[in-house]
Amino acid sequence: MPHRAIVLAEETWISARALDAWLQAGNEVAEVWCPPRSSLARPIRQPLAVAFPRFSVRQIIRRHRIRIHPCGLLRAWPEAAVRAEAVAADVLLNLFGLQIIPSGLLDHFAARALNVHPALLPRYRGPCPRLAMLAEGRSHDAGGVCLHVLTEGVDEGPVIDERRVPYPNAGGYAEWDAALADAAADLVASSAIPYLDGSLAATPQDESLACYRRPVPGELDIAPTTTLAHAERLVATLGPTGRLVCRPTAGTTRRAVYRVSSIAGTIGRPTGRPAAVGLRTLELDLADARVCLRRRSIRDRMRGQREAIVALRRRTHAVPSS
Repeated sequence: MPHRAIVLAEETWISARALDAWLQAGNEVAEVWCPPRSSLARPIRQPLAVAFPRFSVRQIIRRHRIRIHPCGLLRAWPEAAVRAEAVAADVLLNLFGLQIIPSGLLDHFAARALNVHPALLPRYRGPCPRLAMLAEGRSHDAGGVCLHVLTEGVDEGPVIDERRVPYPNAGGYAEWDAALADAAADLVASSAIPYLDGSLAATPQDESLACYRRPVPGELDIAPTTTLAHAERLVATLGPTGRLVCRPTAGTTRRAVYRVSSIAGTIGRPTGRPAAVGLRTLELDLADARVCLRRRSIRDRMRGQREAIVALRRRTHAVPSS
């Protein structure tokens, strides 16, 4: 007998592949719940979504004619459980829903409220676990995807299964994101269904390994307090994504923030001179070196798009069509 889920989701590759696996296993989606300002509730042009529909929540929703229910904050919606019962949902599936699930809704689904988390719990509980582990250089032992039962504690519920996916030696962030998405699909297909059917048990998390990590504002930026080693790690992992910024002076205004893609060169020891901003480069003192950074360009954006396309093409050939 198929399971029927309420899905909490945002437009990510991991969400899309997990949702697709749920449907491919013969299960149903009663509704997708999301805030009114969610990417799913707004018309956004997504060229890659059209080219690779199995990696787009929006395209999957459209193909399967799934109803989207903009619901606002769940904690401010006391009738959520009533709505879930009205649409005959027996499972709550959180795929990057980015909301704290209130106790009333958890009680309604009991142990049938599941969450896909992009880290190997109990390591890196909380939001933005991937960026946090990259900042600390810990993707080798914490990188992966975990399927667990939702409880009132943030990411503290028993683990059903997990897949280890460390940051790749080649291919960058897009390759990692796509690999994590495939791992999430495998977890849903091979572990979520057996768990819901009663043939697979969940295991309590080892609290001795637990850590809740929210990135501190600015720690994923390059600034005068950043060491050269940390800047090199940020460039290697976040540079191709377009998310890496440099704040060349402390307490800068919004205008004094620059997107950067790589380190053009190391000039030497810190000089004490102010930052020099060029059309394509940005030279500044770090904590232990003076460096020249390359500012992000149209060519960098195109390169990032190409890397995403290569990563998605490689996996799309291995994904059976629906």
